[in-house]
Amino acid sequence: MVHDEINQDEIDKDAINKEILLDIFYKSKGNIDAINDEINRKLYGNQIKSLSLFAKFVKARLELNPKVLNLADKEITHIEATFLSTYEGLELVEKLDLRKNFLGDKGLEILLSSNKLNNIRELDLRNNQISRIGMVLLSKSKDLLNLESLDLRVNKLGKRWEHKLNEQGNFPKLTRLRIA
Repeated sequence: MVHDEINQDEIDKDAINKEILLDIFYKSKGNIDAINDEINRKLYGNQIKSLSLFAKFVKARLELNPKVLNLADKEITHIEATFLSTYEGLELVEKLDLRKNFLGDKGLEILLSSNKLNNIRELDLRNNQISRIGMVLLSKSKDLLNLESLDLRVNKLGKRWEHKLNEQGNFPKLTRLRIA
């Protein structure tokens, strides 16, 4: 009974968060800087962590090498994944390192909904609290056609996912897959 209540609470919070984000989007007329500032204010208040700092960090990394984006161990959650999934320049990235973060299934779902992942050849998602739910979404993804290497170790997954991912046929170039 308690488990059902928790799940309903999470669903209610997700619906509220989506409404808040849509409201911010329409009020700012889609201006990404205004959206980031408003989300920062609502989520972080006066705390140090902010999407503006994250945006600057991503921009600096991509200016050094637009084909490689290393975001390992940066405490990235689904909130930062939302920003990242729409980031101008992500479509040029071939190697995306997101290991040792807090993406979870929700963050992975958000990233997979991006239309900017078509050039990703190497994707490192080690240690991100990804479970069966995230893997089902990943296995159905049709945008990672250039993916050659995928690392999913240290998640909540079993070795059987190697077969399931290959079975789907959505990763024709995948030659290196590490799960367990």
